[in-house]
Amino acid sequence: MKKSKTWSVVGKVILAVVLVALIAAVTVLAVKLERQTSINTLGGEAYSIGTLDETGKYAEGDTSIYTSKAITTDGLTCKLADDAKIKYQLFYYDEKGEFLSKSDELTADFDGKTIPEGAKSVKIMITPTEDEDGKVGALEVLGYAAQLTVRFNK
Repeated sequence: MKKSKTWSVVGKVILAVVLVALIAAVTVLAVKLERQTSINTLGGEAYSIGTLDETGKYAEGDTSIYTSKAITTDGLTCKLADDAKIKYQLFYYDEKGEFLSKSDELTADFDGKTIPEGAKSVKIMITPTEDEDGKVGALEVLGYAAQLTVRFNK
């Protein structure tokens, strides 16, 4: 049995259409995954016991937790848990890591609209508002950090 030229051409066209559809599907999936993974959420492991002083530098203390590494301000948002018993401050730094300014103590969500001009990174300090002994213990760090969801772009 011989295949006609028409069926040969039709078969090649169908194969080409299937390949194009497959490539398009893979591309769309890759773009969706990239969008989903381009937003980071800061985890509790990013925090240590200590404070940040008026100049944005580490200061020894056990009344707060802070992020020792700065994160980008790109896409920065902070959302407090409904039953949060913390307040937090944002410490802003320029592209060279030099301290610029800090926010007031915040007790509401932060939408990222009031980031100071020139701020490229931020450190966060969380202070409990209802700690029984007034000191943050090692076992309390993750609990306080979990009360604030911090998101930012990669």
